[in-house]
Amino acid sequence: MNDDYRTMYARHRKAAGITQEKAAELLGVAVRTLANWEAGIYVPPDDKVALMCDAYPAPTLALEHLRASSALAAGLIPEAAQLPLAQAVAQLLYCMRVFEQRHRADDLIWISSNGRVDEGEQTERWCEISEELRDIVTAAMQLRYAQGACPIPPRR
Repeated sequence: MNDDYRTMYARHRKAAGITQEKAAELLGVAVRTLANWEAGIYVPPDDKVALMCDAYPAPTLALEHLRASSALAAGLIPEAAQLPLAQAVAQLLYCMRVFEQRHRADDLIWISSNGRVDEGEQTERWCEISEELRDIVTAAMQLRYAQGACPIPPRR
């Protein structure tokens, strides 16, 4: 597990104002087990992280955990900060507006109209579009987990 992520479990627990003893009780584990997770000695199982997300409450902890515990997930799931609701809305709308102002939907249709992206066919533009779409996905995830938004329970 990446060193940057070793303290994420403790960081979220402390932000919620919960002691290790209380957290261990809520998670149904020994205090020593929780301490080992928080120290990065062991990686908690996904079901315990889901309980942490509910108990702390820390909806972005699940994303952090997945990115930290799986190289595959780290490459697929963008980092998403838990922003205030207004900021998350503004960020998503801004990304979408830029995408529209650059006529990226038209570009997508034109580039992919033959069913593939040819090497000589606007590959630089295709990469730019892909990055802009990633920005939109990140902004959408930040809106989903925004502070002040109605909590949406994760699918289990």
